[in-house]
Amino acid sequence: MQAIPSTVGNYSAACYSPRADSFHIFRDPLKGDMPWPGLIFGLTIQAAWYWCTDQVIVQRCLSAKNMSHVKAGCILCGYLKLLPMFLMVFPGMISRVLYPDEVACVVPELCKEYCDTEVGCTNIAYPKMVVDLMPNGLRGLMLSVMLASLMSSLTSIFNSASTLFTMDIYAKVRQKASEKELMIAGRLFILVLIGISIAWIPIVQTAQSGQLFDYIQSITSYLAPPIAAVFTLAIFCKRVNEPGAFYGMLIGLAIGLTRMIAEFVYGTG
Repeated sequence: MQAIPSTVGNYSAACYSPRADSFHIFRDPLKGDMPWPGLIFGLTIQAAWYWCTDQVIVQRCLSAKNMSHVKAGCILCGYLKLLPMFLMVFPGMISRVLYPDEVACVVPELCKEYCDTEVGCTNIAYPKMVVDLMPNGLRGLMLSVMLASLMSSLTSIFNSASTLFTMDIYAKVRQKASEKELMIAGRLFILVLIGISIAWIPIVQTAQSGQLFDYIQSITSYLAPPIAAVFTLAIFCKRVNEPGAFYGMLIGLAIGLTRMIAEFVYGTG
């Protein structure tokens, strides 16, 4: 709780002091930055959507040898999800303690000097620990692991998006397309996605890690619940039929989109 930068300028203590509830998982429902009702109910819905219905996860499950391998892989993945507490959260807290002036900087000029970003340098917390604390061999290994995980995530997203485009859009437009044509169309679509990703780099740099992550999470929180609800009801409720699922998801997405637009435009919520 004493990880405070040495230079704070004329800013309020709330800008640079750790929150009083920093070591609490269940935080105040009104004043907490992550209220406990949202943690229990909101994240449960988002987790059900991502881990049970997201194209990236589903496609990996479909590539398994049999149903036993699918179940075993999902269980193993669930246990592995316990590791981010020790691999991501704890290192971030340690970095805040070791480098309060850099990681917790509040003066825009100093932040610009440390990490070329005026809104804060929290993004350098993990890389700075890797570069400063690890020996040369382990440092290179860790950087390789970070790049490999990044490439794995990108390839999964590109592959899933390419499959959706090829099978759900291109195959409907070109109903007599051969397997080779579908393969070429999928690869070309991946090139388009790579171009779009590169074009997004200036936007991400302009956002400077400020509210971009919050906006991305807000989009999923507004649009994911109807998808999760449709899949959950399809499993546990036998009365759900295809038209009901379709229109229910359509109405849910429309309501979520309306709420999301109101949030971004008027700042409600």
